[in-house]
Amino acid sequence: MKNHLIIGFGKWSKKIIHFLEKKKIFNKIYVKNRTNYFEYSKNFKYQKISLNKIKKDINSIHICTPLKSHYFYLKKFINIQKIIVEKPFLQSIDQINNIEKLITKKKLIYVNYTYLFNSFFIDLKKKIKNSGIYEITINFSQKNNFYKKKYDCLKDWLDHPLSIILFLFDNFCYFKVIKKNFVKKHGYYEKIVLHYYFKNILVKVKINKSNINKKNIVIKNLNQITFDFDKNIIINNNRKITKQKYTSFDLLYLYLKNNKRLNYQNFNFHKKVLIEKDKILTQIKKTKI
Repeated sequence: MKNHLIIGFGKWSKKIIHFLEKKKIFNKIYVKNRTNYFEYSKNFKYQKISLNKIKKDINSIHICTPLKSHYFYLKKFINIQKIIVEKPFLQSIDQINNIEKLITKKKLIYVNYTYLFNSFFIDLKKKIKNSGIYEITINFSQKNNFYKKKYDCLKDWLDHPLSIILFLFDNFCYFKVIKKNFVKKHGYYEKIVLHYYFKNILVKVKINKSNINKKNIVIKNLNQITFDFDKNIIINNNRKITKQKYTSFDLLYLYLKNNKRLNYQNFNFHKKVLIEKDKILTQIKKTKI
């Protein structure tokens, strides 16, 4: 692959840049911080580069800025052939519709539902169709993780479990808010538990439920299988451990390189995630527990 532009220079984008540099995927990596554009290298120095000078050489971009600026940068770089956007994708259905009108079928655009870029979920989807699973728990907890405004945690994190549910079941079903707790201490620390009642399968979503770092999905049938998102391992009945060959980053950029079309990377999928998130936030605000 040729030249790549990372828009944003925060903690997450630096993690991506480190991965790309290690894998040597691109000839050049350019970076856009709040004010300027730079070429990234091991001896990285803030030497300003004109966007006009490098724009023709950029083949793909990865938008890693806060949600409120996604729409602006998508429109600004709409002519780039390959685009990755961090989740949440956009702020409204209107914004999604507007971008959909501008994107041609030849272009490749991924929303980075990070954990779906893993073969584990393809296998799990097949197992669900063959039944035998009676409970799935999706855990997203982060120790001492708080947000400045109430509900910001949910707005940021809900896309992960919702994209997983939509991918596995192709739709959403009735849900119930089981627990909610908002602790205000130097910001908001949010704890939410949701239950989705699919036919024969209960799906539990737990966000910031505990004071430990836990990002995994637990599948219960005759056995108990856990997929640890961060360690990229599968644990069977707390004993057998299988290391996944490729990380989500590996597969995301491999798919980008190979122009792979993914069935869940479409605007209807993104709209469903956003609509469901709005439903949950509305219900949480109404629910008294």
